[in-house]
Amino acid sequence: MPPKNRNSAQRRSLVQSFRDALRGIWRCVQSERNMRIHALACGYVMFFALQIHASRGELALLFLAMGLVTAAEALNTAVEKLSDFVEPARDERIGRIKDMAAGGVLLGAVFAALAGCAVFLRPELRHVLAELAGTPWKLALLAASLIAGGLLVFAVPLKRE
Repeated sequence: MPPKNRNSAQRRSLVQSFRDALRGIWRCVQSERNMRIHALACGYVMFFALQIHASRGELALLFLAMGLVTAAEALNTAVEKLSDFVEPARDERIGRIKDMAAGGVLLGAVFAALAGCAVFLRPELRHVLAELAGTPWKLALLAASLIAGGLLVFAVPLKRE
């Protein structure tokens, strides 16, 4: 069978490319617990950033940090899936490669957390937390969201391919 025309990828529409990318993100969320944890953390980061009235620069830093961590997680997932496809049996070399990819995610997450500390460790956060703790319905809503998030992360089955 002759190889496909190299220009066939160029003929794909931009919409098709975005659809494929969004499908890949959705597959990561469906199949990876850590991606669910990152997505949940991103939601809380944005909630608290808006509550403390983070500046545009601080929001940009937070978006960049969240984007880097979730992108690293997606790439780590791709490395793991490709590795399992190439070598289904347990292989020490593949294991080291997977460990390195996971280490990249960990590094990104640690530095994103440090960036978050730089943004959030200020008096405004204490005021927001005090208001949440002092308002029963807000505290109940936060607790309910944490429970729902925990169920999404740990109770909803992961889709394995």
